[in-house]
This record gives sequence, C-alpha cells and structure tokens, in this order.
Amino acid sequence: MTQRAASRRGPAAVACLALVAGLVGGLASPAGATDGEAEFDGLSSQSVSVRGSFDGGDSKYYGAGLLKLLIDGSEEPDYGYCIDFFSPIHEGDVLDEGEWASSPVENRDTVGRILGSYHPIGVGPEGYEIEGTDAQKAASTQAAIWHYTNGFELEEATGDPHLGADYPGVYANYLKILDAVADDALPQIGGTVSLSIDGDTEVEALPGELVGPFTVHTSVASVELIPGGGATIHDESGAAFDGPASDGDQFWITSADGGAASVSAVAAGVESGVRVFTETDLQDMALLVVTPKEVPASIEVNFTTPPTTPSSTATTAPESTTTVPVTPSTSVAPSTTVTTTPPRSTGGSLPVTGAQTLVLVGVALALVAAGVGFGIVSRRSRGQT
Repeated sequence: MTQRAASRRGPAAVACLALVAGLVGGLASPAGATDGEAEFDGLSSQSVSVRGSFDGGDSKYYGAGLLKLLIDGSEEPDYGYCIDFFSPIHEGDVLDEGEWASSPVENRDTVGRILGSYHPIGVGPEGYEIEGTDAQKAASTQAAIWHYTNGFELEEATGDPHLGADYPGVYANYLKILDAVADDALPQIGGTVSLSIDGDTEVEALPGELVGPFTVHTSVASVELIPGGGATIHDESGAAFDGPASDGDQFWITSADGGAASVSAVAAGVESGVRVFTETDLQDMALLVVTPKEVPASIEVNFTTPPTTPSSTATTAPESTTTVPVTPSTSVAPSTTVTTTPPRSTGGSLPVTGAQTLVLVGVALALVAAGVGFGIVSRRSRGQT
C-alpha cells in the first residue's frame, strides 16, 4: 500500500492507524454521523511487546495494544487498534468523519466482528474466550486484527528473552481469536434492540379465563415477563410460564379478579455501528460506537365480572275479606267488597233461630186461611139478603 505524506504536527510517527472500539456509553455521536473529527493521541499503557512478521517478511518486535483517540474534542480518550500497519500517523493528527462502507480496510467485516466481541468490548463468545490482564487481551486482539488487515503472523517465540512473562498468554489468546473467525463464531456488528408483544387484547374476558396467545418478538437473547394488576402468566395448558421469554415464545394470562391485568417486559442490549475518519494525507481511521439501549413493551387485558341479581324469599299474607256482588236497578257497576259483621244482641231479646222462624210461618198461614173463610161467609150472607 502506498504510504501517504505524514503530518508535521507531532515529532514521532506511529506505524499504524487506529480503529477504535468505543467503551459502552463513552461516545456522544451515533454511528452514521458524518460531521465529527478524531485526534490521534498515541499508544496506551495496555500494550505488550510481541514478535512476528508481515506478509512473510522478517521477524521483528512490535508494540501491540490499544491506541488512544480524542473524539469530537473530548479530553478523555477512547481506545482502538491499528488497522493499517504500513501507513504512519502522528500524535496530534486530526481526521474528518467519513463513511465506513467506503473505507478501504482489508477484511472490514471480520475486523468489525473482532472489535465487537473482544477487548475492550468483551472476551469473546463461549468456547473462544480470551484470558489474562487487559494488556494481554489488548495485545492479542491487536495481533489478530493485523493478521486480517496486513497479513501479520504472530510467532510463538517460546523462551525469547526479549519477551516478557505475559507473552505466552498473548499468543494463546491470538490463536483463540483466529479460531473464532475460522469457525464463524463471531456475531455481526450493528443491528438494533427491538421488542414487541403481539396478541388480541380487545376480548371479553371473565376472571379465571385464559386469554391468549401473546407472542414475544425481540432481537435480544431473552426478556423477563413482569405481571401487573393481578395478572398471572401461563402456558397453553394453564401451567405457570417458566422462566424468561425468548423471540417467538407464546404465553397466556388470566386474573382471579375483575379489572385491568397487564404484562410488561424490557429488552436491554447494545446497538453498535462504525464511525470513520479520513484525511487526504493520512490513512483512514474508524471508530466502533457501542450504545446501550432499552426498549419496553406491554399488553393489557380487561377482565369483567358479570353482574349478579339478588333473589327475594319474603311473602306477605293477604287480608281476608268477603266479596258481595251488588246489582243496581238501572246500571251495571263493579262489584263492591263489603266486610260483613254479625249482628249484635240488643236488650233482652233472643237471637233469631231456625225453630222460631217455622212458628212465624205457621201463624202466617193460619191468618191467610182465616181470611179466606171470612170472605166465603160474607158472600153467602149477601146472597141471602
């Protein structure tokens, strides 16, 4: 690669360029911004002397580890790695921001995956973790990046008196990183943190009834489901939902009482991207931005208790009356209800009985017969006269 003209701002040139893996929360500007700048601030203390060769050349000693960049005028440095050993940059050089997709970095995708998985971001995926001090981790990560950007081969160099006690650990870590790349074990950088819970909440639900399914969609490994308002979380059979939920998991809810029942969750993760800085007379420089992010989601179902109708068992006995129909002589009138009262005794008279009634009838008949006889005698007397 053609070496560009070096800046005259600093007395010493560093024979590499830095690709910064920003510490979480340490960067103000998001990936994709194109109006920033970065100032190179030299080699950090997290470095180790290593031995190796570039593109089959002579074996030499190099200082490998994190470099410092002051981003957008910050007084505190962010840390990164050299991605082009053969293009020098001087301490104090300032680069303007550009686009990562157009940066001429060899094996850019692989370099991005290493930066997104290893020091200072992490120790790598399961089975490919690096160990040791921060300096050992930084030196092994730098050596692995050089391997893909410039064909660097780190040497085992067992027993070399010019290498410190840290070196065997650096070499072991370097081999783990190369194995992770070869086995495609490193995740892609970039992406977003997402979470949603889908399902029909506009239902007529009764207390004790299972409502669902509700489906979790998320880009993170798992989320914790948090019930609220008396809700309990279940699987399709009604058993308690076990553990956190992953992408695609389904759950059902119920509530013992009426009212609003809810389930909420929060997806927590990091969103990463790359910021790139360029200058006409200097090699390009890139910055991996890592931003923590939390995305909430929730559902709510209203459980309705049906109304109850009170029953009455009390009865009232009706008043006893006697109904006597009355028929007027000229018009029809409704029947009149008359309460009858037996006659009371007056003076010393006796009450009227059935036997006394028969005597009166006999007397009346005798009087009628006497009247008839008297009439006959009268007619005869008139006839004789």
